[in-house]
Amino acid sequence: MKKYLLLILAILFPIAVAFVYYAIYDMQGDNALCSFKALTGLECPGCGGQRSVHFLLHGEVLEALRYNAFFVIALPFLAYFYVMFILVYVLKQEKYLKSFVFTSWFGFGLLIVVVLFFILRNIPVSPFLYLAPPA
Repeated sequence: MKKYLLLILAILFPIAVAFVYYAIYDMQGDNALCSFKALTGLECPGCGGQRSVHFLLHGEVLEALRYNAFFVIALPFLAYFYVMFILVYVLKQEKYLKSFVFTSWFGFGLLIVVVLFFILRNIPVSPFLYLAPPA
């Protein structure tokens, strides 16, 4: 019984977070201040992520890509990892444990991609300007 309650909570949690975010977040003005950008003037890899979530919840995928393409592209992978987490740690299905364990190469590769995205989105040249959120 406890296992099914945890499963229901694990399924309802992201839905509840999305609903509360959709209901509360107001796009009137820029209320998403990034302290890294305020200090350095550079766009961090997460800049535009909150507005990207907002546009995804409103069904505007292209506009969400415009604000933070890395987040939108990574979202299916994050959903997969969340499902694997539920299967392994909530439902205790050990057969999925191998698909949830990552190698060190995966971690290094992810770190390289994030750093590369950070560098490229701060280059003020034409093709890279599309990686930074609109001003």
